Amino acid sequence: MTRIRQLLSLAVLLLLPQLSPAADWPNFNLLKADPAQLPKPETVKIDHDPVYKSAKEYEAYPLSEILKKIPAPPSLKADELVVVFTAADGYNVSMAYQDAMAEQGFIAFKDNAAEPQKWQEFKFGKQTVTPAPFYLVWPKKGLDEWRYPWPFQLVSLSLQPAMTYFGAAAPAKADDRINNGFKLFSRYCIRCHSVNLAGGEVGPELNVPKNVTEYFKEQELPGFIRNATAYRAGTKMPSFESLITPDEAQDIVQYLKQMRLEKTQ
Repeated sequence: MTRIRQLLSLAVLLLLPQLSPAADWPNFNLLKADPAQLPKPETVKIDHDPVYKSAKEYEAYPLSEILKKIPAPPSLKADELVVVFTAADGYNVSMAYQDAMAEQGFIAFKDNAAEPQKWQEFKFGKQTVTPAPFYLVWPKKGLDEWRYPWPFQLVSLSLQPAMTYFGAAAPAKADDRINNGFKLFSRYCIRCHSVNLAGGEVGPELNVPKNVTEYFKEQELPGFIRNATAYRAGTKMPSFESLITPDEAQDIVQYLKQMRLEKTQ
């Protein structure tokens, strides 16, 4: 992961506005949970922690066991849900529920290298902070960190319908390609970009007052999505060539074209 991509990933909790109040949906409050509600902790070893940039060892609860304790809305399928991780300051980051259950993630509550404290400090921009009280970690090497985020200072988890969580950025009408484009956009793009003013604020808004497909050559958009540096010197947008195929980039364009018909302003 490049330095820019590291900073973008770590900045999510500070820059992504809340898209939907987590309290409105089934949730698990890590701070208020009775010890009997928490799964048996495990010792988890991380070869290269992206926050500390070193090998780490944590005491942590299996994420999947906590998610099993949150009642999913019965009318929704697994691929229609997102897991929303909420930090102490109220900001949140999401990931697909299916992804969260497919790999072994852990909610860390103690850094074993921090004795006698629970956590070691690290530099985050101009601040010195810790991941306390909870930190999501993934022991498996090589996971896509856009699909498998590492949010820290967590206090709760909730299950929400993707269409509700992403609000006005979700398409009202969709076929398979538009749905796939929206799924990819919500995974890789919405942390920095907004659609109908729903999403991140690092990059430009992509739908109002004009949709990006109205002023950008459509045949160039898939290439720009995959590797903006080939089009724009000095851009902070990371390369997605190893993560997004040309066909998938075209699906994102199809999603953006649909949202041109669903402007909120």
